[in-house]
This record gives sequence, C-alpha cells and structure tokens, in this order.
Amino acid sequence: MTSATPDTKSPFLNFVAAEFRRRGSQHRRDLSNKTYVHQLLSEKTLGGERIGLPQQHAVLTSTAQITAELLGARIALKFANGWSAKGVMLLERLGDDRYYDHMASREWTLEGIRGKQDAVAAKFPGKKAEWIVEELLRGMQPGAVPFDYKFYMFQGQIGMVAQIDRNFSPPRMVKLDGDLKPFVPGRDYKFRPSDIQPGVPVVPRSAVMLSRWAIELAKMTDAPFVRVDLYDTEDGPYFGEFTFSSGAEFKKTVTYSDEVLDYFDALFADAEKTLRGEAVEPPQNWSTLLQSTNAEVLASHPRISPARYQRIADFLYTRGSLGGFRLARAQEKLLEEGGDAAVNEYLAQAHKSAGRRALARRPQIPSALRKVTRSVKRRLRK
Repeated sequence: MTSATPDTKSPFLNFVAAEFRRRGSQHRRDLSNKTYVHQLLSEKTLGGERIGLPQQHAVLTSTAQITAELLGARIALKFANGWSAKGVMLLERLGDDRYYDHMASREWTLEGIRGKQDAVAAKFPGKKAEWIVEELLRGMQPGAVPFDYKFYMFQGQIGMVAQIDRNFSPPRMVKLDGDLKPFVPGRDYKFRPSDIQPGVPVVPRSAVMLSRWAIELAKMTDAPFVRVDLYDTEDGPYFGEFTFSSGAEFKKTVTYSDEVLDYFDALFADAEKTLRGEAVEPPQNWSTLLQSTNAEVLASHPRISPARYQRIADFLYTRGSLGGFRLARAQEKLLEEGGDAAVNEYLAQAHKSAGRRALARRPQIPSALRKVTRSVKRRLRK
C-alpha cells in the first residue's frame, strides 16, 4: 500500500489543504461558526423531524467568565472560532475545583481551564475570542463521552465515516466506507499510533437518519467536500459541526491507499459537477438509496430499542465479534415492525461487516502454541 499526502495529485487533499489555510467562501466561513449554525438549523426539518442540537448555555467573551457554577457537573466547553478540536473540553466535575477532561484524558483546576483556553485563543489571533458552553451529550455507544461519527461528504454522497471514541487516550478510530462497512486499517488507511489507536466498528443505532441528515446538511454547502460531525443519542441524531478542513488529512495523522484516495477524488469530481448543475449518474449505494426513499419513511424506520442496542453494542465493543452478528439479527427482526426492506438490508449487512472486522482484530494464537495447548488439554482430560 502506498500512502497519499496533500499534493497536486489529489483534488480532495488539495481542497482540504486550501480550506485549512483560508475558507474558500463567506458561506463556508458562516457555516464554520458554531453559534450561527445552531440558529440556522434550529427550525430545519427532514422527514418531519428536527435534528438535535446540544443546548447552548452561554457564549462567553472572556475566560474570566468561566466559573464553577457555569461548568456545573458535566459540560462541553468549546473555543467558538477554532478548528481541529482546538479548545474543546469535555468536562466532568470530580470534586472541589477538580474537573476531568475526557477530550485530553487529564484533570484540570478551574484556573488551569482558564489558562488553557487563553492559550488556545492566542493561537487564533485573527479570530474573535468567544467560548461556547453547551450540553455534553450522552451517546448510545459504550463510554461516558458519545462517539463522533464524522461523515466525509461529497455533496449527496457519503465517502466515508470516521468513528471516533474519545473515552480513550489516544482516541480510538475506525473508518467506515460509504455503505457503513469498515475499511481495513493497514490496507485502506494508516494512522499515526501516537495520536490514534484502532477501535471496533459499531454501526450507530440511528444510522438511517444520521446518514440522511449528513446528506441533507452537505447539500446546504457550496463545497464539493465537507465533513459533517454527528452524534448518535437515545433521542436520535445530534449535530456537531461542519468542517471543511479536516485536520487528520491535512496534518497526515491519517493517510490513505491510492485506491481509496482515487475513490475520494472521483466523488469530489462528481460533487464539483453537481455544483455546476451538470448531470451525474448516481452509483448504486447507501447514499443513493436514502435519497430515493421518502424522508418520512426513513424518519419512521424502526430502530433497535435503546436498552437492547446498548447491551449488544457494549458486548461487540468490549468482548467480541458476536455482538455484530447479534445486532444484525436484531436489525433483520425489525422488518416485522415495518420499514423499508432495502434500507434494513443495508444496515444488517453493515452490522455483519462490523462483526467480521471485530473478529479479524482478535489476536491469533500461533499454530505451534495451539498444538501445545491441545496437547496440554488432552493430558488434563486423562
């Protein structure tokens, strides 16, 4: 496998690099403003439903305004005008003047939090110093902090989904393809072990509407590529942010095989045609199926019950591949409650693929050791 880096050969990577240095349009700058986007999306519906938005408790203009009362027991604190998660703290109070930051996997005092945020603001001298204090969501997957599901969008097509688990340090990451089936690390992509560790794929409970919302939100932009960050909660999809300059690719924390990068570049080229109003032949895939299905049908598609999903997902993530196949069976059984058969089949296959990938990650016992183990067991049975 050869790994690609940002250069003139990849339109996708060139776009990410250019957007990292400077937003290509005012519309993209507006969509990068977290406060503006919340206002923009507050009344938007899809299939008769609104996307969840974390409740914003306050917008601060000085770190002196960060108080113990404002932070409460559990909160997300974000520098409003940065990128690549700079200044994001996911805080839980441990005791008097002690907070655990799930983002950095470390403890802070109140003064330490203020000092860190002042340092972050200093790295963005041209940006307005503002901080958002908002609800820290609870996800459907294992852990105190919800998984990020980062949809790599090329207008109406999902190119990839990065599943990020920040309950560990460094974070655990899995890359899913556009049909929500896991890419193979080492073959399809590589990552910097000091920054990322491998995880186990877990198809989100609200995969249908997470995917459909990602498509809808991407089409609101004027860009051939945007990353739409979403969360899977008990109440359904929640919005995180738009990102036009994905830091993992720009900083080469993650690199891709030539084959995967060619796939992204082809999607990028089609997205450019779409933005120019040119006709593009839609591929037969998950994204196209969702766009050809009535949004109200998708919004009402049955989901695995929260308790059952969490129980099986936890088994998959912490104990083994059987959880993926159990989720697939639970998904297949949902057809008895209605829903779209083709949509349900895509999800069942995605769960099975997650199970197979989890199985492939299990360490294999060398054949010589297996022989010794069998010999010992035979002796013990005598």
